[in-house]
Amino acid sequence: MQNLDFRTTCVIYFCSHICIVVLLLVTFSDKRARGARLWIAGIAAQILAVPLYGLRGQIPDLVSIILANSFFTLAVICFWASFDVFFGNRRPPWFYGLPLALATLLSVVFAEDVKVRSLMLSFLFAALNWNIAGVVLRRLREFTWQVVAVLGAGYALAGCSYLVRGLALWFSPLQNPQPFAPGPAQDLAIVLAIPSLMACTLGFVLLHRDRAEREVRHMAESDHLTGLQNRRGFEAAFARELRAAACGPGWTSLALIDIDHFKRVNDRHGHALGDEALRRLALIVRGELRDDDIVARIGGDEFCVLLSKASPERAAMVAERLRRAVAGHDWRCLGLAAPLTVTIGLASHKGGVADDGADFMRLADMALLAAKDMARDSILHADALSPRSSRAEA
Repeated sequence: MQNLDFRTTCVIYFCSHICIVVLLLVTFSDKRARGARLWIAGIAAQILAVPLYGLRGQIPDLVSIILANSFFTLAVICFWASFDVFFGNRRPPWFYGLPLALATLLSVVFAEDVKVRSLMLSFLFAALNWNIAGVVLRRLREFTWQVVAVLGAGYALAGCSYLVRGLALWFSPLQNPQPFAPGPAQDLAIVLAIPSLMACTLGFVLLHRDRAEREVRHMAESDHLTGLQNRRGFEAAFARELRAAACGPGWTSLALIDIDHFKRVNDRHGHALGDEALRRLALIVRGELRDDDIVARIGGDEFCVLLSKASPERAAMVAERLRRAVAGHDWRCLGLAAPLTVTIGLASHKGGVADDGADFMRLADMALLAAKDMARDSILHADALSPRSSRAEA
């Protein structure tokens, strides 16, 4: 079987990379994707690098080598920076210049020693690509794992491709071997590079789609005023929690929170201050809960808290802590004439049997209504209601 020559390699390289650039320019034409421009710039830098090797003999070798290796390094830096932008990683600008400075230094210092220069630069490019794979794989739990795995595998293969070419030049019997000279190593490098390019491109596009879908889902299930979940988001989380609770004997508790006489706040101070009071109350409630507890704003001045693995006794303790935190807050700093208070209705369910979420919610709502009838700024558990009144209310 005939090995690929330099011209054929360039044609494959050019065609594949140009197709990728066109695809990404169309995919991210709205310019809202984080890091997309940097990633496309990385592909463009790779396209410019290969012809510079072919200009050896027409321009000084040192110039072609420095420029080609600089473009290759710049490409990897752009990929690295694009993922830092996407994931929100912050690094000083000079940090990205270090690999470029190192590649230039190696190209100059070892200009006459092709084998040492090629081996060290190959290790540098491989290390940079493997570092990108590590940056991506560390986010495995934040995104769809298949997408992250494909993207990480793509950059891992890219690193292997550079390493194969570098080792082949090191062990070459020639004194000054050509980086893209035909041979088994060149074919293997191409075999690794093509699936790497496909995996990196596909993974990059799917990663952005994954984030876009999550952002749309978050907007659909979040309350724009307080940042908490809205009723739709809460109902989905509530159903998941009930399914999980049905598999074990633990408790699940529900707290409905209603702000006492909140209409007076809007009537006396205006809706702008009322909205600020709702935002402040949301922060207070969220600050008193565990990370795995779920809090949502399900109505104008009504909040709902789902207490995972909380017995009736613990639910009562948490509710009392919430009531005191709200009543003890300095509401006058917002300009309110009087402190806000809340009334809380509680219901608890023991896992292990099938449960209807609507019935569970209805019990908490009955407890809230009964508490508001008896006294505001209070807490009432559904278990305290008489069975007869509960059945009548239901």
